[in-house]
Amino acid sequence: MKHQPDRIEAASWFLTLGQFGLAFAVSRFGPNHPIPMHFNVQGQVDRWGDRSEAARIVLALAVIGGVISGFRWFMTRGREPSVQRGQLMSQFVVVWVLSLIALLQACLTWGWVAEPGPKFGMVVISSLIAFIGAALGKIGPNALVGVRTPWAFSSRLAWDKSNRLAGRLFFWGGLVGLIATPLAPQPDGFRAMIFGVLVVAGLAVFESWRVWRTDPHRQAW
Repeated sequence: MKHQPDRIEAASWFLTLGQFGLAFAVSRFGPNHPIPMHFNVQGQVDRWGDRSEAARIVLALAVIGGVISGFRWFMTRGREPSVQRGQLMSQFVVVWVLSLIALLQACLTWGWVAEPGPKFGMVVISSLIAFIGAALGKIGPNALVGVRTPWAFSSRLAWDKSNRLAGRLFFWGGLVGLIATPLAPQPDGFRAMIFGVLVVAGLAVFESWRVWRTDPHRQAW
């Protein structure tokens, strides 16, 4: 089967290429003064470095993203569309996290951010669940992404309904989280976001069981 490009796949490669460009910008135009490289559990800087080390970190993240994208494409050639879609989403999630870490390192390099904190974590989680939510309802049963309960795998109706519910809640919850990030007191905002993710996951699991129980075409497990 001829490989067909996908918007999610294109976005993954775009983010990876962006990291390579960011690594070059940091190495070429980064400041010469010491740059925060590591923080302790209190969020205080406990190691400093220079722009070349910061560029190497961003470059390493880009290489990891590229290797993951290439490996995913190689392993899913000719496989079922649902498997390809699930692994593609997994790839994008990893690349997106790597890209945000690279962006954080660039912000630390130029002094735009003093230190990573709960707001950064809230942005990461909110953006991830918004993306995942937007795609969940379009993915068929697979072993990597979605509401992967025994009931969902035993009933296509349970899979579809539980993933659509989770998708809607995650998407709107992620958007609310992104909007609230600059305004929410921390770390309460970050904790609320984590709690919300757990609540949505619990609701989706319950929905998969509820639909499975009433589906006349369900399979026993």
